Amino acid sequence: MGLIHGYKFYCSRCGWNHEIVRGELSSAIRVSFFLVALGVIFAVVVRVNNPDEEWAWAGILLAFSGLPIYYAISSFQQMRKLTSLSFQPSPDQSRTFAVSEMASSGVPTKTIAFKEKEFPELAVLPRPRKLKMTWKGRFYVVFALVVLSLFTVYGLPALWGAFNNPHAVQGRNWSLITSLAVIYGYSFVFFRNRFRERQLLANGELASGYVTAQNSGGYTQSIQYCFKLSGGRLVFGRCNDASRSLYEGMTVPVFYDSENSARSIPLDCSLTKIA
Repeated sequence: MGLIHGYKFYCSRCGWNHEIVRGELSSAIRVSFFLVALGVIFAVVVRVNNPDEEWAWAGILLAFSGLPIYYAISSFQQMRKLTSLSFQPSPDQSRTFAVSEMASSGVPTKTIAFKEKEFPELAVLPRPRKLKMTWKGRFYVVFALVVLSLFTVYGLPALWGAFNNPHAVQGRNWSLITSLAVIYGYSFVFFRNRFRERQLLANGELASGYVTAQNSGGYTQSIQYCFKLSGGRLVFGRCNDASRSLYEGMTVPVFYDSENSARSIPLDCSLTKIA
């Protein structure tokens, strides 16, 4: 079940993600009431300073408070609906254990539940694991190669000629270098990431990860996640979600480098999949 135009999701049966949704609703209600209070203050100020304009204060009040009141009522109804639900825990919740996420001050900020044994079908696969690239990954690779080839064949000579032009403006030369660095630099990072994710999925260690935050945009979606090493240490990461299917509170398989745990990739965020 979705909430807030699909940006927050929760399960009405098992209660997955309902605490995060409850927090979002509470925050939306508080912000709405704050904006309504500002609207009332502005309306009172306009009424006192301009007593001859009888309806100016009403227009100010409607402009500042109309939409916040609507969102407050909508959030309150969602909160009542969420409170009325009766959640039934899933059978395997007894196999979970909690780890507190610590802020920089050392104060626990969030309790994260990890399952002791998760994704057994992935854990038994022999290494190197067989991989295949998704259709989206193949499209991105082909598109990047075409753009890079066209720029190298046609754009690079033109830029080089403009850079060597003695009559060119001095500042323009640096802008040409910047565009060159951006195109080749972005291409290098893109192909390096594809190579690293294939290494991690083929030979990396497997851990059960937890999505701690999710941000949706018009074209991209990013997540923040964490996973627990065999020694008990929590590792946090952030990446783009190519599948656009991960949300806060979800458990996801994470592959990481045993020698450098900072290098990690959730399976669903990769443009490469395990065959």
